[in-house]
Amino acid sequence: MIVRGQSRRTVFLLGAGATRGALAHVLINNKRLKPPLNGDFFKVAETYARAHGATSTQARRLQRLKRVFKDDIPVRGMPPMEDAFSLLYLAGEFPEIYRQRRGRRPATGQRREIDDFLELAFGILTTLDESPTIATGYDRLVASLTPSDTIITLNYDTVLDSALWRNGWNPKVGYCLSGGASKVRWNVKPPQSPTSGSGVRLLKLHGSVNWFVKGSPSQLEAVFTKKPVRVTPPRRNGMAKHIRQIVPPVYGKAFRHDHWRRLWELAYAALREAETLVVVGCSLVDTDFHLRALLSRVAKWRKKQGTLFRSAILVDKNLRIRRKWRRLLRGTTADYHSINGFDRFLEEVAG
Repeated sequence: MIVRGQSRRTVFLLGAGATRGALAHVLINNKRLKPPLNGDFFKVAETYARAHGATSTQARRLQRLKRVFKDDIPVRGMPPMEDAFSLLYLAGEFPEIYRQRRGRRPATGQRREIDDFLELAFGILTTLDESPTIATGYDRLVASLTPSDTIITLNYDTVLDSALWRNGWNPKVGYCLSGGASKVRWNVKPPQSPTSGSGVRLLKLHGSVNWFVKGSPSQLEAVFTKKPVRVTPPRRNGMAKHIRQIVPPVYGKAFRHDHWRRLWELAYAALREAETLVVVGCSLVDTDFHLRALLSRVAKWRKKQGTLFRSAILVDKNLRIRRKWRRLLRGTTADYHSINGFDRFLEEVAG
């Protein structure tokens, strides 16, 4: 990343708050749709359903989910995104306890509302990236990147991917996926302006809405046990006999394919080699055990080797989260920067 005229090998770690900071909202039928966070997913889903109308498929999906969390799995209000999916997954594993009121008893591991949840999430996330003309904060960020930079993201959306692509990034190599490049059907385009971002690596540790594996909604384990067989440009429609390869927001994640191990190992190597670490909008959820373990391992290695980050830049609207990250990274650098929000980071650092 170019910071005040100097180039430093940088690793970015991006959470949902990064997309919220880069793209305030998109308009859908005169409704402002924001990128969802873990805590306000259902509030965003309400906007999405209203935009499609009270009798729409999207609205009916949301109403079924509301009934589940009122009657079948009673909770106070609507739960955060990760809690919601974990509870639905649990209910699917015990159909005799969490029996649905109508219709035939579903097979173990299946529940209609799981599909409702995923389809709402896919619809929201793909809608965010439907306009090819919207310039986002990510476009400003890309202009400051260099080929030595790596972006590690936990996000499923493709808003960042598209910003990179608009500036000459090649998804065939930039995703660092195993297997042949022929699976990637998203062709590179010449950049609109001179940029060094074309060589950036984008490691999507929880998958992406434009990655597809063979399977069906009733076979979610395929997400963990297979590698993507097709990577497309951003698209709303699915693919027959395929499911989008995103790791569902469930507590117990089990990555069972070398495809996933490769991405996580590349992330580990990048974090060890970086001069600068930039964390944007990542709340470091306590139940994301893989990420917390990875970061703890990196911190221990750097302190033991004495190879500290030249700087760590912690970006979030929430001061508590920035302090949480500083505690985790204690001893890995002597130069911390705490920045209140993505816009301010772009102004102060990325230019």
